[in-house]
Amino acid sequence: MGGDGGSIPRRDEVVKVKQAPEKKNKDQDMVGKWQHCALSGQALTKPIMSCALGRLYTKEAVINLLLDKSTKSHIKRLSDVVELKLTDNAAYKNEIHADLYIDHYSSPYVCPVIGLEMSGKYRFAFNWTCGCVVSERALIEIPSETCHKCGIEINKEDIIIINGNGEDIKKMTDQMKKRKERLKKEKKKKTDNSETNSNNEEKSLNNNEKLPKNKRPAGDNDKQNKKNKINSDKTESKNKFEDSNSYKKLFHKNSEKKDKAHWVTYNPYYN
Repeated sequence: MGGDGGSIPRRDEVVKVKQAPEKKNKDQDMVGKWQHCALSGQALTKPIMSCALGRLYTKEAVINLLLDKSTKSHIKRLSDVVELKLTDNAAYKNEIHADLYIDHYSSPYVCPVIGLEMSGKYRFAFNWTCGCVVSERALIEIPSETCHKCGIEINKEDIIIINGNGEDIKKMTDQMKKRKERLKKEKKKKTDNSETNSNNEEKSLNNNEKLPKNKRPAGDNDKQNKKNKINSDKTESKNKFEDSNSYKKLFHKNSEKKDKAHWVTYNPYYN
């Protein structure tokens, strides 16, 4: 280390300098999020799914995740993801130029309202109820209470940002919890309404049966008349069939016997 042959050490050889952390390549990170599946890492192909946190998946990867019960995830059933309704980009060409330049800002999908490419440069969102994907700029510049693509009503809590930042993910986790609670309440309300309706129908039928025929509601009398008419038609058709000769021949011998010739002069070709 110096003085033993004329070698002089440099400062970086003696003093250990703290190395700066490696910077992420923004283009590669963007391509990985917007053009590849968040589970398998493979290129995204239709049908493309998304969860309540705005991550993109292929349907095959989601099914494999559900079949593998050992992995823990916020996706526990197919109802936890939505199939996205994307708008194809007619100008998209998936090709590499002669100088090996790849345009990372081109995308096979665009916003159906203002035509922005869904490459990661612009923020995109989708509606949880219908799955239609539009740019966030379209939602801000053209506010509407219905979906710009399919016309269904929009709830602000159902708007999910695709590949959002940390603040977006926190907001969407809260929205996910509220949505699940809301769906549970709606489901419980439907079951309660169906049970009450069935109980009311049974009570009304029992009360109407106890009343005399003259005091029953018109609807019940009509129903009873229809039943009586159907039963009378059935009995008439049955009696007609039993009175027919074809039915009688099955159970009775034919009383109309032809006079046959004497056994000596009997000829089967003529008698």
